Amino acid sequence: MKPRETGVRVQKRLTAAPEKVFHAFADAALVARWLRPSRDIKLSVLDFDFKVGGSYRFAYDRRDGVRMVVGGTYRAIERPARLVFTWLIEVPDEHAGLETIVTISIEAVAGGSELTIQHDRFDRSDAAGRHEAGWAGALELLGELLLEGAAS
Repeated sequence: MKPRETGVRVQKRLTAAPEKVFHAFADAALVARWLRPSRDIKLSVLDFDFKVGGSYRFAYDRRDGVRMVVGGTYRAIERPARLVFTWLIEVPDEHAGLETIVTISIEAVAGGSELTIQHDRFDRSDAAGRHEAGWAGALELLGELLLEGAAS
């Protein structure tokens, strides 16, 4: 029997145009500034080949010295509206080996953009909840970054 798959959806209205929101996903220097669950965690971009079939690899460092490494492959890049990539946490993290799929949708709305992150294929509910909280924190940091005008 196949395990029950769960997913999470996080949305945020942003005051930036879709092109600027998309750029925050497409530029490694910008990604390093916001794609983390909180300010207490540092993100280092280890690899970033932003093209369909290209890969990325990020290291997340907590203040207590624990490091989590995530990597994946870009499956679809449709500027400025959609981005799809795999998300695979590496050993020794408790969720290592679980390859999930992230779909980013950016829609133009009055005054900016509506950003939706759909993260699917979790086979453990505790993994889904952990990632939902992480994305919510990252989107707060993204909103601040865009207000600074850094994604121009």
